[in-house]
Amino acid sequence: MNNNKLSFFPTAQLLLKTGTVTLTLLVSGVTHADKLSVAQQEKSQSGDAMGTPSTVACPSEFHSIVLSSDATQCQQFESKIPAAMVYHTAMSPSQVISFYKEQLPMFKTHPVVNQRTLITSKERHTKIVVSPDNKGAQVDILVIAK
Repeated sequence: MNNNKLSFFPTAQLLLKTGTVTLTLLVSGVTHADKLSVAQQEKSQSGDAMGTPSTVACPSEFHSIVLSSDATQCQQFESKIPAAMVYHTAMSPSQVISFYKEQLPMFKTHPVVNQRTLITSKERHTKIVVSPDNKGAQVDILVIAK
């Protein structure tokens, strides 16, 4: 079986497979989520339990983390903790960062590395990565504990 099912989503794949991916994630190259159509995503899903993303209607929040109101192309990699979701927004990365600073004032925004901004909860149980993506931003959310 082809193990490259998540090759379009290396950020989320790294988020799911490791708990300490901050530096690896931020310095790695990322292929943006909007390059894969929903039809292609549905074809690539084989129903494997772990690691196969499911295309879902974008919820208003994911494990208590609010998504932007214009979130599209939501890919949920796992709903149980550790859980990961990737989505696209038409907002610029700086607008997304401002949005999360307002929504999650207790979270820490780390310095930009390789055009990616990491936002973490105080205890680092929740991580959000914001990166530029064609006409907006890609947002990766990882929740490893509540």
